[in-house]
Amino acid sequence: MAAVAAGLSACAPPWSVQSTFWQLWPSHLALSAQAWRERIAAMHGLGFREIIIQWVGASGGPEPWQLPASTLALIFDEAERLGMGLQLGLPYDERWWRQLGDSDDAALAAFLQAAQSAALGYAQSSNWPQRPAFRGWYIPYEIEQHSWAAPQRRELLQAWLGGLAGPLAAQAGAAPAISTYHSKLPGPLALDELWSGLLDAVPLRLMIQDGVGVAGMVAYDALAPLHRMLLARRAPFDLIVELFEELPSARQDGTTFRARSADGERIRRQLRIARHYRARRVVAFAADPWLIGPTPEAERLRREWPL
Repeated sequence: MAAVAAGLSACAPPWSVQSTFWQLWPSHLALSAQAWRERIAAMHGLGFREIIIQWVGASGGPEPWQLPASTLALIFDEAERLGMGLQLGLPYDERWWRQLGDSDDAALAAFLQAAQSAALGYAQSSNWPQRPAFRGWYIPYEIEQHSWAAPQRRELLQAWLGGLAGPLAAQAGAAPAISTYHSKLPGPLALDELWSGLLDAVPLRLMIQDGVGVAGMVAYDALAPLHRMLLARRAPFDLIVELFEELPSARQDGTTFRARSADGERIRRQLRIARHYRARRVVAFAADPWLIGPTPEAERLRREWPL
């Protein structure tokens, strides 16, 4: 990783993808202080000036974990030294998709309340918004239209997001961000219809996953109605450009997800769209591991970057 960081230019071209997600896992907890610094330096060397940490920990699964405050302080220190910003993802509850698949709305309501309490508890007990690099909160749950088709579920979602967004925005001085994508699962609710109602009631910064890593370039077609709606209401939004491509798997439920870094030409096609999408930010998902990883595909893409 030190060799990767040393071989990269710290200059970003006039138009470039300057934000990236960083999806942390329990394995990251074993990194040394120097390894954390090298990864941040590698992202900076590729032209990234903002990192969105997807979540600071996870619960509800077989291996609960949380990034130690000392490690997060180190990340802030290094980001500030390099002039980078950090948007911080709140703790994630791994039961999310299991609860959405359960038809018991009372159980879903209880889960959402617990997840809200955990997120607000973390935010309100932290002093990260006082750091110079802090750029706001990220709510680490992906919202798609299939799971919220029933009106009573949309009411639960709106109340939950409203209970999160208000306190988070007041603390950070900016609306929290949250990601969305278009589910290929059939249902009566359109993605733009869902978000039109939610944005009328809740202050949020929407981040649109382009979905190309799984579905290919055709994914942009399904996002077109949402895109038109956001432009019509002049709502700020970000576009997430996926740097990976999914590999064939024995199962299609995400439990055996396999991927590799995408080739540069496909990402160039995504970026041609991104240049005209009128998003406030274009965000790469994600420099680590799809750009700075040790695989041949990542090394090839890194040699071509910026595209």
